Formats: sequence, C-alpha cells, structure tokens
Amino acid sequence: MSYLAVGLADGTVLLYRHLDQSLFSGSTSLTALPKPRTIHESPNEPITGLGFREPDEEISNVYLFIVTLNRVLAYQASGKGSGSTPTVVSEVGCGLGCAAMDRHARNMIVAKDEAIYVCGTDSRGSSYAYEGIPVVL
Repeated sequence: MSYLAVGLADGTVLLYRHLDQSLFSGSTSLTALPKPRTIHESPNEPITGLGFREPDEEISNVYLFIVTLNRVLAYQASGKGSGSTPTVVSEVGCGLGCAAMDRHARNMIVAKDEAIYVCGTDSRGSSYAYEGIPVVL
C-alpha cells in the first residue's frame, strides 16, 4: 500500500505517497503520515469513483483513475512524467457507486443508463450498450 487516494464531494482528490513506509516505520502517531498532495480540484464536479492501475508488462507506472459525474481522468502517480495534471480519458462520467476497476485492475468501468464504458489510461475503449431497466445492486 504505497498510495492512498481520497476523493471528496467538493471535487478535490488527495494523494498520499509512500504510505507504507510511514505505517511500518514503528511510529504510532498519526503525525508521522506523509502530507497529502492535492492532485485534482474541480469545484463543480464531485468525485464519484477512484481506482489504481498497478504496473504490469504493458505499463510500468501506477495510474490513478478519477471519476466525476461528467468525465474520467487518469493521473500518472509513478515513473517518469508523474505528478503532472490528470488527463481526460473520457467525457462520460457516472454517479456515485457506478464505477469500478475491472477484475485485472487495468481499466476503469463506468456504468450509465445507456451503456457500460471501459476507460484505459489513454482513452475510452469499448462500450457495451444494453436495453431494459437498469438494476442497482
């Protein structure tokens, strides 16, 4: 657990780095936690989902997906070029509880009334349209 992201209803995303080092340093004080970095602010868009994409054979960096009501963004959390502004990967966002990482933790899945969208670190990929009444579990 090197990273911890917190998304707030005011559109702010806080990122804690090197959290594992702070937790296992032997200190029991909460003041030993690293300071969070504000990586995204969007006052008109509450954060409705977050998900980390871990490194693998294809992509060697950690990415954080940020989901709002209106879009999905990707933030590079590690590697060369990390720390820059999150990039928009989809102009389709979703409500609270309607976004999740896929089973391999590679893509963000966004559910809307008309379709299910798959978002990667560079752009929106496949979409799966469906008919009928959506069921919320």
